[in-house]
Amino acid sequence: MAHVELPPDASAAQDLTGAGSVFKNRAFVYLWSAQTLSQLASNMVLAALIATVVTTTGSLTANAVLILTFLVPAVLFSTLGGVLVERGDAKIIMLTTNVVRAVGVILFIFVAPTTSTAIVPLVYLINFVVATATAVFAPAELTSIPRIVDRRHLMAANSIFILTINATFAIGFGFLGPLVLNVLGSTAVYIIVAVMFALSAAAIVPLPSVKPDRKPSAMGDAAGKAVRELAGQLAEGIGFIRANRRIAWSLTYLGVAASLIGVLGAIGPGFATDILLLRAEDFFFIMGPAGLGAVVGILFLNSYGKGLPKRLVIDVGLIAMGITLVALALVRPITSFFGPAFSPLEDAIPSIAPLISLIAVVVVIAVFAGLEYAFVAIPSQTALQEELPSEVRGRIFGILNTLLSVASFLPVILAPASADVINIAFPGAGIPVVMAFLGLLTLWAGVASWRRNSRAGLHEHDQGDQPPAAAIDDAAAPGAPGSQGTVESPHRRRRRRRPPADAD
Repeated sequence: MAHVELPPDASAAQDLTGAGSVFKNRAFVYLWSAQTLSQLASNMVLAALIATVVTTTGSLTANAVLILTFLVPAVLFSTLGGVLVERGDAKIIMLTTNVVRAVGVILFIFVAPTTSTAIVPLVYLINFVVATATAVFAPAELTSIPRIVDRRHLMAANSIFILTINATFAIGFGFLGPLVLNVLGSTAVYIIVAVMFALSAAAIVPLPSVKPDRKPSAMGDAAGKAVRELAGQLAEGIGFIRANRRIAWSLTYLGVAASLIGVLGAIGPGFATDILLLRAEDFFFIMGPAGLGAVVGILFLNSYGKGLPKRLVIDVGLIAMGITLVALALVRPITSFFGPAFSPLEDAIPSIAPLISLIAVVVVIAVFAGLEYAFVAIPSQTALQEELPSEVRGRIFGILNTLLSVASFLPVILAPASADVINIAFPGAGIPVVMAFLGLLTLWAGVASWRRNSRAGLHEHDQGDQPPAAAIDDAAAPGAPGSQGTVESPHRRRRRRRPPADAD
């Protein structure tokens, strides 16, 4: 669940055309290897820490605080990380932050040697420092991509970058981290993750230097300017969203998808213990299949989804996601109710019993949840990239990404806290009630979005006579040149007819 800033101009970030050419670039292979190792390591340690905090405290709220220690540094320090990148060599920054993360993970061995004996406040503190290093690593990595990749290959490089983020989440957070935790223990996870960060640092060493193009200003001035610009640009981003409803809707869809994934990560251990009657570290039965489904959904959309109207795909994903969350909330009573009906079948064919067990049903539902997440997030992200004005795309997209992260904080805190409160009065009911509520809310949002987009004709096509990006590029946008001018409506742009020539 590592927060990653998207490339400034990733309009076709899902197009993998030309990936083979990019991998012929040895420097890109080194950078991609460093990214893959560090992303896997970050997600593996997140899985281990989630299980550790929940097992030690028995509180889903404490788990939500842990997740915030991953997310908050990305918002607070990504801009200041950009200042460091503008002042120094991005290669040295990536190398240093990987070493910091490796040392920080080693410290977890002393403060959380087992899943039930962790010193939780120190876990929060160390993780905040590690996440801060990650927030500085991200802009340095993004700065390096256009320096080592030819311009004609940037689209493919960004596609690989985005796909790697989702694949490493599925593998590291959903499968590899919980597997190592269950088989070898938490100390083994920390050692393996530290080695992976060290290998990521080693992959950085062969890269060429990535120094700033211009001489930077004084450090104090640059940091102060970054803070002032962040505050001003956040206000500018909010104003831009209010003035452009299509961008506001795309951002809303992204916010819903990101929040639901964050909530699943926060309450996943509780689901494993209360619904599946397993251990907290077995929450990979939910997140692993969900991550796998997300990767499959991304690949499907990349191959077959280009001709589909984006709003139709989003609405289908939202409605299906709402139904899936309700199904997860009701999965235990439903399987218990229908269990006796399948007993004769299980007696006749014993090998079929694992396929219709509670865990098997949850795994299948979780795969669909991941697919539905991809169906909401990927078209929303693509629509947002297409609709942003080209003159301000990089700047505004970074602002919107920050706003999106901030907006996801509240659900991640409220959902686990609500489950804890409900469990006090009705033991075991907190997770199903919260998931059912989220599912019904998502279903309502999906139906409302379906009706709105259907009335607008967006289920048949993405836009009207004028492409969205061009339409918004012509409209007033903060910082865009010529934003004060007015744009003539497309239906008024008529070609003047020439007067008929005089007859001989």
